[in-house]
Amino acid sequence: MKTAPGWREPAFGLPRSALPLAALSAAVTVPLALFAWVLPTSIVMSAFALLAVVMAAALAVADRISGPPRRTDRPTLRDIAGAFALAAATATVLADIDGTARWLGL
Repeated sequence: MKTAPGWREPAFGLPRSALPLAALSAAVTVPLALFAWVLPTSIVMSAFALLAVVMAAALAVADRISGPPRRTDRPTLRDIAGAFALAAATATVLADIDGTARWLGL
């Protein structure tokens, strides 16, 4: 099969090191497990939504401080921050707002 000159296969691959992926996975699962164990069940998703928003903001600030992206074919901190923001939105939709309000005394 002929291709255009200079064309190459897209670079779809796993990150070179699994350490960042493992760290981000632990950053999500450990607090969620602690929330489920310590907090009442009615506020677990609300607490996770708040945690995901804070993590998304921290990653967005870290991406802004680190300067322009070096490579666009790999996920950046901005991409991961967007994933945390999406997780926060999903957790907010699934949260029991009435139970959270009762727990907060509102």
